[in-house]
Amino acid sequence: MRVIEGTSMRTIAVATRALDPTGGGAERSLCSLLNGVITPSSKYDSSNHFQPLIPSIENKSQYLEPWIVSTCFAMNGEPTGLLNKEIQTHIINTSTESIFSGLAWRLRSKRSEQSHPRLFSYHLRNVNNRFAKKVGTWLDEMPEKPRLGITQLEWSAGAAKAFSERNIPYLIFIRDDIPFRFPNIFSKAISEAICVCTAGLGLGQQVKDNFSINMNSNIPLPIDYAARFIDIENVERIRLDGLESRKDTLDSPRFSIVGITPEKGFETYNRLFPHILKVWPEVHFDLYGSGAYIERLHHHENVTLHGHVPVEEAFSNTDVHILITETTGSWGRVINEAGIFGVPTVTCSIGSQPEAVGPGGIVVEDHHNLEEFESALRDCWARRHDLGHLAFEHASITDHRRSISIFHTLLENLIT
Repeated sequence: MRVIEGTSMRTIAVATRALDPTGGGAERSLCSLLNGVITPSSKYDSSNHFQPLIPSIENKSQYLEPWIVSTCFAMNGEPTGLLNKEIQTHIINTSTESIFSGLAWRLRSKRSEQSHPRLFSYHLRNVNNRFAKKVGTWLDEMPEKPRLGITQLEWSAGAAKAFSERNIPYLIFIRDDIPFRFPNIFSKAISEAICVCTAGLGLGQQVKDNFSINMNSNIPLPIDYAARFIDIENVERIRLDGLESRKDTLDSPRFSIVGITPEKGFETYNRLFPHILKVWPEVHFDLYGSGAYIERLHHHENVTLHGHVPVEEAFSNTDVHILITETTGSWGRVINEAGIFGVPTVTCSIGSQPEAVGPGGIVVEDHHNLEEFESALRDCWARRHDLGHLAFEHASITDHRRSISIFHTLLENLIT
């Protein structure tokens, strides 16, 4: 391989609330990207195609020099091995919650399930100020000044402050709706970042519409399909076994939904299910996950609750996957996981969701219009086999090898 030489081994300083163990998909994604850049990886070339569950073909393009990665985060449980052992970790001893966050949750909105905004704002301001000091001390004790910083999520304002005070250029990942809900806390961190990273151009546009930024880069979610599902033969076996289990009801549409909250369409579903029961009674909805909002949908006659199950179980015997959001269009990872099993998705037009679906499903322009939603479901179910094949092909957009190549190339471009 031919490695692009740098002036010295580079160091990235990563400061965030959590990494390993994760707080959710955002931490899992960042761990995958960091693991990928500590070894030489190919410079991104759009002509290179990464097909999920298929080993990479030898890449003839240039290889990029590896980075040294040092991380700083609060430990909240035992590590799960998500971070490569070569990545340095500095665990800070600080509380992740406070009296304000506790009260904010207790007084949360009954409609949106969001924490009380004023109380949660107090919490965010305090915890970010505290984190800025912790990160600053960590940075000052490092043997050499990092070339770049990286941060994300709720504590990103504090990390950004520490980076800026030491003239360390940094990247910030926007993964959720928190910066949009509390712009007074996060706008400075976002505007001073050398690059704002988002999964999808749609979410990137939402950021541009709400904040002043220097640069936006689309870094797709990295999913290691082989680590999740072994190989294509295993996926095909799971899918065949699942469809065989309902061979007598294949003419009755089954739609799967993974996770329901107010942000993920609770009120729409509460209206959609009885509408579909009336106009298309053969349809059945399988709901996966837990929580008060899923439980509140149990009374609908055409709904079955399954709780938390492995994703392969949710998609082994379904016809169509559904995912909608109400405000922030952060990339729906589960869309592409459904695609691996040949399951197309019906989604909304918000943020990055249309990009996540691509040709492997249907986008509803106005998902609050029940007739339009119904039409999309009918169309997707009628074309489920063709759309499912396209969904499988489109899942390559989140193949972790591709995402790492894009991310590694971005880092190289930022320092040259």
